[in-house]
Amino acid sequence: MVSGNGSFAAAAERQLEWLVAGFGADAIPRAVDAFVRFSNDVNMHQARYEDRGAYESKTYAEVWDQQYSQKDLMSDYLLGVYLTNVLWSHHMDITAFYLQRFVRQLPADASLLEFAFGHGGWGIQALAAHPQATLRGFDISPAARSLAETFAKAAGVSERAQYAQGDALADCVPDASMDGAVCCFLVEHLETPDRLAERVAQALKPGARAFLTGALTAAQVDHIYEYRHESELVAWCERAGLRVLETLSVNPKRVLRKARFVPRSMALIVERPTPV
Repeated sequence: MVSGNGSFAAAAERQLEWLVAGFGADAIPRAVDAFVRFSNDVNMHQARYEDRGAYESKTYAEVWDQQYSQKDLMSDYLLGVYLTNVLWSHHMDITAFYLQRFVRQLPADASLLEFAFGHGGWGIQALAAHPQATLRGFDISPAARSLAETFAKAAGVSERAQYAQGDALADCVPDASMDGAVCCFLVEHLETPDRLAERVAQALKPGARAFLTGALTAAQVDHIYEYRHESELVAWCERAGLRVLETLSVNPKRVLRKARFVPRSMALIVERPTPV
């Protein structure tokens, strides 16, 4: 999908520029080291998942203790994830899909809500594309807020991006006023994911759209809820009253030999229907 794509190439270049502007001259080697560690960790978890047939983490509490509450560990983790959007081929496809099919369709002055913003890159790309747009974001991790604010400042959008540390399912206030919502790779981190889709639906104006992504049969240290079929994510949205408009499911070009579980990333563009 991304071959020869000018908009993706420009977005990838911007992401690297923000990295250097935010973290200094040694940002690229630092982030590459983090990316290598993250990728190796993902590969090891996937190999153990093949052997055991189940994700290792079972509860949010254990993931919080091991990962999310550890600021230095999370900063390293999120920098690694940041580079996957421009270095993992299947995530490059998701990024291109996001830019072409979601971001371009947003109103010029869109009011956006981002659930679990992580490194902040997804929402910042939307703000960079729409100079009058604004964004509010919530994430449970203190490292995420620090990282996202650094990237927003580097991108020149910090005055239009407000980040808060908090539970996106409890602390943000969905009030049917948002022109768009973004929630990337959160659903598989939750014990009870249906609440997330409901919060997204509650946040949107009638007729407004959201961009959602999830992982299927893809093991990581903080993945709890296992999706095995793309239809499960479609049904997850539909149970909350969201209309699924477009989907894209992609997987790495290289997987384990004779793999039982092919790790996939799925993106969905959904809409809150307008009442008849």
